[in-house]
Amino acid sequence: MSHIDIRTTLSYQQNNPLAISLVFNPQRLIRQIEVAEKKGDPDKPLKNDPGFKIFRLDNVSGIEASYHSVDYEIEGYESMEQLINLTQKFIVDVTNLFPKEKVPQTYEKIIDERIQQLNSLLLGTEEYLTTLTRRGETQRIPEVLENQHQEINRYVEETNKRIDFIKMFKEFLEFKEREAIIPQIEKSISKWDEAVAGLSKKLKEISKKF
Repeated sequence: MSHIDIRTTLSYQQNNPLAISLVFNPQRLIRQIEVAEKKGDPDKPLKNDPGFKIFRLDNVSGIEASYHSVDYEIEGYESMEQLINLTQKFIVDVTNLFPKEKVPQTYEKIIDERIQQLNSLLLGTEEYLTTLTRRGETQRIPEVLENQHQEINRYVEETNKRIDFIKMFKEFLEFKEREAIIPQIEKSISKWDEAVAGLSKKLKEISKKF
């Protein structure tokens, strides 16, 4: 632990002898290495390291207090390897879908683009079926309808997953930001919900035309 870590732990443990300090190093988790303390020394490779250690001070006499690591057990996972893999994936998702600034504007842009692409898929389907009809290739229409329907469903499913991430990440906002930002995010999400709610009807209308 650094002197800052010790000072922080000291403030906890002086008031509660059972207090602990969890020190997190994201590089250990992401890169699975322990950076060498001295320049020129090799980094130490790690395996299934969660990126943190838990400590407790041996005494609370001051910032020069010694400390020791505390054993722990993480429940809810089949193995430490599974935990590391899921956590690393979560970090990638957070990095890609949790903007550092302009959160509502970024999410609105993502959702508007997904709605625009969904409408393009519907329009493209109708235009292709019109072309087949004009060419006298109506026998292909059922197959094309089925393929396009599957493609659109895959696109919706993919987008729903991204929307689920947005719903989850908005809960990570600082409390002082939530009142102003969350309603804006939910307003954008509702636009996608409206677009998907009418999807089945639009697909049926296209089918009836041909």
